[in-house]
Amino acid sequence: MNRTELPPTNEAAVAWSLRNQRWLAARFAGWRERLESGESATPRSDAPERPAAAALGDEPFESAAEQVARAFGLSSFEADLLVLAAGVEIDTPLRDAVARAQGTPAGQPLRLGIELASELLPDAHWDALAPLASLRHASLLHVDANEAFGAPRVRIDERVLHRLTGTPAFDERLTGIASLLPPAATGSAPDDATVHRLAAALERADRPIVLLPNALHDAAHRRAARALACAALAAAGLRALWVDAATLGGDAREHAEIARRLDREASLSAAGVVVAADGEAVAAVARLAASLRCPLIVLGAPEAAQLAEVTQRPLLRLPLPAPRAALPADMPPALREAAAAALQQFEVEPALLEQVLASVAGEDDAQVGTALWSALRETARGGLDTLAQRIESRATLADLVVPPYVAAQLREIVGQLRQRGRVHDDWGFAAAGRRGLGMAALFAGESGTGKTLAAEAIANEARLDLYRIDLANVVSKYIGETEKNLGRLFDAAERSGAVLLFDEADALFGKRSEVKDSHDRYANIEVAYLLQRVESYRGLAILTSNLKSALDRAFLRRIRFVVQFPFPDAAARTELWRRQFPPQAPRDAIDFGALGRLPMAGGSIRAIALNAAFHAAGRGVPIGAAALDAALRAEAAKLERPLVDTRGAAR
Repeated sequence: MNRTELPPTNEAAVAWSLRNQRWLAARFAGWRERLESGESATPRSDAPERPAAAALGDEPFESAAEQVARAFGLSSFEADLLVLAAGVEIDTPLRDAVARAQGTPAGQPLRLGIELASELLPDAHWDALAPLASLRHASLLHVDANEAFGAPRVRIDERVLHRLTGTPAFDERLTGIASLLPPAATGSAPDDATVHRLAAALERADRPIVLLPNALHDAAHRRAARALACAALAAAGLRALWVDAATLGGDAREHAEIARRLDREASLSAAGVVVAADGEAVAAVARLAASLRCPLIVLGAPEAAQLAEVTQRPLLRLPLPAPRAALPADMPPALREAAAAALQQFEVEPALLEQVLASVAGEDDAQVGTALWSALRETARGGLDTLAQRIESRATLADLVVPPYVAAQLREIVGQLRQRGRVHDDWGFAAAGRRGLGMAALFAGESGTGKTLAAEAIANEARLDLYRIDLANVVSKYIGETEKNLGRLFDAAERSGAVLLFDEADALFGKRSEVKDSHDRYANIEVAYLLQRVESYRGLAILTSNLKSALDRAFLRRIRFVVQFPFPDAAARTELWRRQFPPQAPRDAIDFGALGRLPMAGGSIRAIALNAAFHAAGRGVPIGAAALDAALRAEAAKLERPLVDTRGAAR
C-alpha cells in the first residue's frame, strides 16, 4: 500500500466531497454522450484524463477513484471500468444509456457487460477480470456467475461504491471482527522517538510485520502500546484498523477471507492493522499475519520461528519503553519536585496523572507532597486489591521490640526502598536490565516473634501499601495455573511498587525436588518461575518462614536481606507486655517483670493481653491479675502447653 494522506476534515472535507461529485458527474456525462452518439473508445493518448479543470477548481485535486486506483495498483482500463460500474448504479441517465446499448429489457436487473465496457473505454485488456487481478481478488467488482465465461457482466461492490462517492462506510462483513478507530484516537503518543521509529518501519518498501514484544506486559503497557501504534500509523499517514483477535476462529478458508477483507478495508480506509497476540489468540494472529499484505503491528510477539514459517514478510521486533507519564511544563516548583519523587515509585498513565495533579492543585507547598504521594499511591493500586489482601497498619519501627542488630537491618531495608529510584534510574543501575535489582527479604524465626509486624512497619515507614499473598488463591493443582496466578499478581504489583508479604513462604518457595514424574517437573518449574519474578520485581518482596532451612538455596542466593527474628529474652518480653495496654485502658497494678519471665513469644503476649481486656470488660472491672490469669490459661490450652507461672514452675 502506498502512503495515503488521512481523509480531510470539516470544511476541507466538504470542499473535497463537492469536487469529487463533480469529477464523477463529468465522467458519467462523457460516457453517456459517447454511448448516445455511438462513438467507440478513443486511444488513451487522445482521451481526456480528467474532467475539465473549470468543473473542479484550480487547486490540485485527486478524486476518490484515483486514490483507489493508486492504492490497488489498477491499470487505467481497470480504474475506468470501476468508475463506469459505479455510474451504472448511481447515475440514472448513464444507466439508461447502458441498458439501451446492451439491449437489456426494462424491469430486468442491469449488469455492465465487459464487451460494452471494452468498446467504450480505452486501453482495454482481457485479463482485467482474471481471478487474481486486483478487481476480483480484492472484490472491487463482482462477476455474475450465471454469465458466459467469455462475456461476463459485472457489478461494483457496495463498500467500494461508497468509497468512490466519498461516503463514510465500513465493510459490514468485518463488523465484530475489526473496527476503524476515529482520527481523534490516533493522536500523539508520549514517546515521540518511538513513534517516529515505528512510522519509519511502516513506510519501508519491504512492508515488515512490526512486533511489539512487551506490549502486553500489563494493562498499562497494553494501553500505552495501542496508543503508540495508533500514533505511529497516523505519522505514516494511516488510520488504525483494530482487530479483535478473539474473533479470529474458524478454518483456513475463513482466515483467508478475513485477511482479504482486512487488506481491502485497510486500502480503502488508508489504514494499517493493529492486533494483540495474547493467550489463546497467538496461533490465530500468526495465521492472519501470514495472509495480510497491509501494514501490520502486532502487540505482543508470537514466536519469530512460528511467524517465519507462515509468512514471507520480514519481521521487525521493536521493544517499547516502559509507559511513563510526563509532567506538564508549567507546574509549580513544589508540585513538580513532589511529582518527580512520587513517579519514581508509582507508575500511572498520563490521563490518570492529570486527574491526580488536578486533585491536589489547591494544596499549599507544605502539604502538596504528602497529598500527591497518597493520591498516586491509591491510583497506582490498579487491580491489586482483587489479587491480594491489603493490610492497613500504623506500626512503625519504633513499635518493634527486637535486638539492635535486627532493628538496624530493618532500617537498612527502609532506606533502600526510599532510595531505589535514585540508584536504579538516576544513577543508571537499571540501564543494563532489571535482573538482580529486585529487593527480597527473608524474615525467619518462630511464630509470634514479630515478622509480620516488621513487614507492616517497613511498608508504613516507606509510605507504601502492604499486600499479604493468600497462597490459597495462588497455588493451583492444575499445571501452569500457579505461574499464571503469580504472573497476574506481580504484573499488578509492578505499577504500585507495593510491599508483597508471602507468609509461611516455605509452602510456596520450598526446595526443588528430584524429578521422578511430571508432577515433580512442573513443581520445579513453579519454583524457577518464582525465582525469576522475585529477582526482577522492582518492589520489596518479604518472605516469612518458621524454618529457614526449608527454603530452596537458589532463593537464598537471590535474597538481599535475611533477618533472623530471635525468640524474645526476658527483658524483651517485659517490654512487650508493657506496650500491650493503651494508656486509656483501665487496669490494676500489673507485675510486668513477672509476666516477662513467662516463655511467651510476642504473638502470644498480644493475644493474652487482648483476651484479658475482653475478660475484664465483660465483668466491668479493670484489667488485673484475675483477667490475665484466665487469658494465660486459655492460651496455654490453645497451644497445648503446660501453664508456667512466673517462677518457671508448671501448674
